[in-house]
Amino acid sequence: MSPTDFFTRSSRLFVRWALSPSIAMSILWMPVPADAQKIQEKPEVASQSAVRLWKYVDLAKYPRMFICPGDLDNDGRMDLVLYREGPQTTPGYMVAVDLDGKILWERGDAGIQHHMPDGGGNEPALRGIAFVYDIDQDGQSEVICEFWERDQPMLCILDGATGSVQKSRPSPINLTIRGGKRSRCHPLGQIAFLDGKNPAIVLKYEASNHVPGYGVALDPELDILWEIHGDKYSMGHVPTIADIDGDGRDEAIFGTLVADDNGAVLWQKKINSHADCTTAADVTSAPGMEVFMSICNTGPAYCLSLEGDTIWEKTTKEVPHGQAIWVANFLADHPGAEAIILHSGHTGDFMTVDAATGVELARFHHYSVKERAYPDFPCPVNWTSLDVQSLWVPVDRSIVDGRGKVIASLGEYEPRVRDILRWGNSKQNLAVQAIPLDICGDARDELILYQPYEGMGVFLFTQSDSDGREKPYQHAKPAYNFHTYF
Repeated sequence: MSPTDFFTRSSRLFVRWALSPSIAMSILWMPVPADAQKIQEKPEVASQSAVRLWKYVDLAKYPRMFICPGDLDNDGRMDLVLYREGPQTTPGYMVAVDLDGKILWERGDAGIQHHMPDGGGNEPALRGIAFVYDIDQDGQSEVICEFWERDQPMLCILDGATGSVQKSRPSPINLTIRGGKRSRCHPLGQIAFLDGKNPAIVLKYEASNHVPGYGVALDPELDILWEIHGDKYSMGHVPTIADIDGDGRDEAIFGTLVADDNGAVLWQKKINSHADCTTAADVTSAPGMEVFMSICNTGPAYCLSLEGDTIWEKTTKEVPHGQAIWVANFLADHPGAEAIILHSGHTGDFMTVDAATGVELARFHHYSVKERAYPDFPCPVNWTSLDVQSLWVPVDRSIVDGRGKVIASLGEYEPRVRDILRWGNSKQNLAVQAIPLDICGDARDELILYQPYEGMGVFLFTQSDSDGREKPYQHAKPAYNFHTYF
């Protein structure tokens, strides 16, 4: 059971009270507390600690790479797959290294020195399809990825230890599907347990309202299980795989469209824009999980039942551009789970609400840059404990709670990280990206920091009070079902 599940289930009595008809109406219409209306200009800094550098991987020979964590050679230690995007939004050059910087293998076109840009020409390259998983369940890791070969995109399964091709087929996301005017058009792949037991590959394609969305599921042999042809609003940037109905089989929240484990469309929230971000969590006493989505360009943000009915909605005035949404226990002193909404699109304004009711609790924004900076893409992290989550804010290079209070920052490591990762504040040159994983010490997460466009290394940070002992690597969702497009 995840920390969020544990916390939310333990607060059932509160949720049932809050959602009773008479109480719920009074809550939904009560005024926003005065302290929630203020955006925190100078965030309070908690007396926790700065971070502690646990490991640094020098990538000076392989700069400007996206990263994918996983145990490639099955020795119980984490490794990294690095890659640059090539033609037609497929990875074009790929290198595997261990945490000592030793090269395990490489493949593709080493002449690709920078990511090839988005097909539309105005957008930077995004993550695309590449991740590590033991897809055939034989105890050996594979790399699932696309490559451009013989003038077409190929979907491949590589041996994790050697990089050799085990299986390949023309990508179901072919040039017809990839065609047309594109923006943020990179495909994205995730793992789903559609039958409740065996992993399957779910791929998604959409392009910011420009071309119809497309979703497809494949088995470990790369045979197609089902496919969905959506409209141009149905499949957003960051999908979610989750068993929302509690039947033991995963569903796919592609965006505004939700598909069952067999590919049947369960419902679609009809709105004339795509969902920038989705997530799912059990926050009420109703059966199953609730679905959360933030809508691009126009807003709003929603909490929906597993049948697609609206539980609460933050209006387009409150959320004019729902760039992202996360649900976890972000406030230790508030019962139940909270949702943090990045509500101002390509600037860093955040709103925290009660996840079950939508009642606003706090607002904050990034603090380290005076002008508005490109905010993508924060991530939840179990930094202080497994019971209370925090949010990594890339622009500030800080971990904050649900009110924007700083829990930890880079501290003395700030200059070194700046020199190596060469971060920026724009979409074309992002701030510091992070992947949270439990790698060392106790059960809390570490942060893997990288910068995909100019970075020349990878930093792994742990807590200052961690003993720093390396533990056998355990592959977890943040390492393969990425909740970011960078």
